[in-house]
Amino acid sequence: AMAASSWMHASGEGNEVKRLEVGELVRHCEQLVHTYNAGRTTIDTHTDEFLAEHRVRDPDDARFLQQVMYGCVRYKKLLKIFISSLYFKHSGESQRSDASLYMVFGYLALLRLSELGFADFRALVKSQESHTMSVFLRFLFNEQNLKTWLRPEWLKHYEPVFVDDQLVAKALVFVPQVEPLVDALEGAIAEAAAKREADAEAVRLLAEGKGGKGEHTVPEPFELSQPRFRTVPVPEEAVDVGFTAVPVPASTYLGSTKLRDRVELDKLKRQNREQQQAKYADPVAQPFKLKMLERPTNLEKVKQEVEAARQAACDFDRKNRPVVLPPKPKPGAGNVRLNSAAVLREDNLYRKKQEQEAAKLRAYEAELRDSSEFDEWRDRMRKVDDEAERARMERRRVEALVADEAARESKLRQANDNKAVAIAARAAASQGTVRRLKETAARRQAQLAVVAEVHSQRERPALAVEELRQAKLAAAAETRDEMERHAEVIAAERRAEEERRADLIKQIRALERVPKKRVVAFDPTYVPPVGVLEQMSLAELRERLVTAEEERKAEEMKRRQKIVEAKRSKEEDLKDRIARVSAMRDVAANDTQRRAEAAKRAEAEAVAARAVRLAEAQAQVHAKLEAKRAARLQEEARLAAEVERIKMQAQFLGNDRDAVEKKTHLSQRDGAQRDALARQSAVVDAAEKRQGLMEKEIAQRRANLQREREAHQRLIQRFEADAADASTVAADQAAALDASRQMLKTRLGIGYGWTPEQTTAATAALGGNAMLNGSGVLGGGTKQMTAGAGQRLLGASTAAESTATRGL
Repeated sequence: AMAASSWMHASGEGNEVKRLEVGELVRHCEQLVHTYNAGRTTIDTHTDEFLAEHRVRDPDDARFLQQVMYGCVRYKKLLKIFISSLYFKHSGESQRSDASLYMVFGYLALLRLSELGFADFRALVKSQESHTMSVFLRFLFNEQNLKTWLRPEWLKHYEPVFVDDQLVAKALVFVPQVEPLVDALEGAIAEAAAKREADAEAVRLLAEGKGGKGEHTVPEPFELSQPRFRTVPVPEEAVDVGFTAVPVPASTYLGSTKLRDRVELDKLKRQNREQQQAKYADPVAQPFKLKMLERPTNLEKVKQEVEAARQAACDFDRKNRPVVLPPKPKPGAGNVRLNSAAVLREDNLYRKKQEQEAAKLRAYEAELRDSSEFDEWRDRMRKVDDEAERARMERRRVEALVADEAARESKLRQANDNKAVAIAARAAASQGTVRRLKETAARRQAQLAVVAEVHSQRERPALAVEELRQAKLAAAAETRDEMERHAEVIAAERRAEEERRADLIKQIRALERVPKKRVVAFDPTYVPPVGVLEQMSLAELRERLVTAEEERKAEEMKRRQKIVEAKRSKEEDLKDRIARVSAMRDVAANDTQRRAEAAKRAEAEAVAARAVRLAEAQAQVHAKLEAKRAARLQEEARLAAEVERIKMQAQFLGNDRDAVEKKTHLSQRDGAQRDALARQSAVVDAAEKRQGLMEKEIAQRRANLQREREAHQRLIQRFEADAADASTVAADQAAALDASRQMLKTRLGIGYGWTPEQTTAATAALGGNAMLNGSGVLGGGTKQMTAGAGQRLLGASTAAESTATRGL
């Protein structure tokens, strides 16, 4: 439930935190929605600041304000459409300053009215100005307005199911309850207008000197007697309490001057107490010790048992009570009484079994075959299949163990592969990290450039905002002028409407003041001439009622008889069914006993067969174990003979075992020492070799580097000399070729008035430039050779540079 509802239901509970009134709560909602600026703060911050500023301490009031705020922001588009349509249709009856109020009530009426309840919604509406709420209710709770003004616009932003079911349909449900509320609001508006008219009329009459002869009524208080205080009556008789109170000592009311006597009295009391303690501390003055107290007793145990019994009687949760199990009835000794449902259910079960047996008999008669042999074969095959399934499960268990071992090996191999992959991934990750750092640095530089550009353009938005503010100020001034003109027109229309209503009220009151006399004589046999079907007088109506009552009683007796007959037939049918069920139970018990005996015999036979198979298997296993044991004993005997033979050979080879052992020990010690020296020498030699190889490698690298540098320098010098020679030769050959071509053109006339085809043919006939001038071909070849030599020199230079780089 919402906070407003909880406020209204708990307004008289006297809570410590002061709760807001209904009108004040609505006014806070309106201010909260009106003062919210989405561009400056968030919803939560604005709500918390508003609650702290207005000192809203009650949690229900705060929750109501929060929910209204969140709902208005969430459904802002929906509520804007509603407010725009309201102002468009009722522009002359509504004010723009009430937009936030309409938004709050629109959210409560469209989306939360079912939770809030119409009674609490009526209280919220009545707390506001009647005319404003009348316009709101007449527009919202109207089927035509909802379907023609609001629904098409809502469908542009929301789903049809939400608009039709959650908004329009729920609003139309409350239309019958809203109509009396609208009538009450309009009556309050008319009453307020009449009151204002009467006050204005009285003021006008007083101004004209026509009211009360210029004298004014001065109110005087009533002369009321002051009530006297009621005294408590003295009881008629004293109540006997069984004791007499000791009077208060006189020393209680003594002053500070009498404290000395009281101190002396306290000192005497303390001395008397010490004397008594010293007296009874002497063992001679101790009380008697009875032997009965020293005897063993079970008084404490009895007390504990009694307390436990009393506590168990008070334990209503049954947690500590001992669980008493009901006695188990003997098989077949109990008398179970069945209800009708159990009897019918068991009879239906037996009927189904009879139908199945009858179906089998009909099938046997029609098909001339009995499926009992097939059923037995099927059961036997099912048992065989079960045995095969158990064997398969055992085989699968062994295969599972083998697969588990393979899985362990595969898991270990996969772990090694994963380690290798992880090492490669870490290397790739390190490379990616370096690359990502470079990209981050480049992106940061780009962002810094963007920030610098934004900083350079920072002043332009401020200028645009200032221009927009000036435009809004001009539009606001124009809107205010239009609203003022509109308000004047509305005020004139409202005054005319109020004058018309005041005139109607006066006329109605004048008609109500006219006395009317109504004398009506009632005739029970009179039939009103209305002209409708089944019209009759009161006497005829009473007679027909008596007749209808008699017919109803007769019909009731018939139904009672039918019910009794139905119950009797049902009881007889139930008795027949019980007898049939009892007979079938006896037959079923005999069959069950016979099947149980057959099952016991089959189980005993199966146990015996299993024991035989187990004995055979044990015998086979025992035979296998004995064969293995014999083979093992034979192998042990052979090994023992072999050991004995080896011992004999050892005795023949060396009679002195101690000498042999000593010699062996010395040989092993010398061998270990030689092995240690060899290992040490190998380690030292290896270290010296590694050091020598490292020094040779460094010297060789330095020599190679120096040699490569010198070769590179020689290569560059040779290349520069070859390039200069090639350039000179190429220039000479080109000059000779041009001179020979010019001479041919002069001698043969090539190029003077010839077509390109004739020139090409003449050149081909002469064998080209090679026939005209052998040096041309040589020059061309020299150019090609020079170019090739230049490419090779460049390649060698590049290779030398790369080799030098690797050496460095």
